[in-house]
Amino acid sequence: MKKASYVLPTAILLTLLFTGTPAHAGTKKSTPEEQYVVRAEAEKRIREYFKDVPVMIEIARCESNFRQYTDAGNVLRGGDSGGMVGVFQFFESIHATPAKALGFDITTLEGNLAYAKHVYTSQGTTPWDPAKYCWDTAAAKSPLPSSTPATASRAELRKQIETLTSLIKKLQRKLETTQRRKK
Repeated sequence: MKKASYVLPTAILLTLLFTGTPAHAGTKKSTPEEQYVVRAEAEKRIREYFKDVPVMIEIARCESNFRQYTDAGNVLRGGDSGGMVGVFQFFESIHATPAKALGFDITTLEGNLAYAKHVYTSQGTTPWDPAKYCWDTAAAKSPLPSSTPATASRAELRKQIETLTSLIKKLQRKLETTQRRKK
């Protein structure tokens, strides 16, 4: 039996992507098909936005399962008394004002993503460390360290340098061995 496909009206998708508010919010409960498409579009947008920072994609998966909105079209709220907002589950009482000062509205998908990028750039993954057990997997590791140079401790940097130095020495020995064999 062929599965019926459902295409979400373009107006709903455009409204969601550009204003951050589902077009159907407050008008009617969305159908399961609409919920799937809205969630899939949000996940696609998140993956594209953070394509160079895979750990942030994993954090979004863990924090909200890539959701900015509930199935009813309201802003996703979680945590203590619903005080956390959106894809990256920012504490609204802490983050709304600084985000707004930067021009970001964390209740919209675009605002939540932009503010998450700002927070990651300035603090690394530290704000999401309480959920590290969920997102800190081998697949989620970014090619860059999870902490930025501004927040990395000297001990962490020293350890990274020692590891790199050790790898370089091993490669040099291997190269010398290969060159001797060729002679």
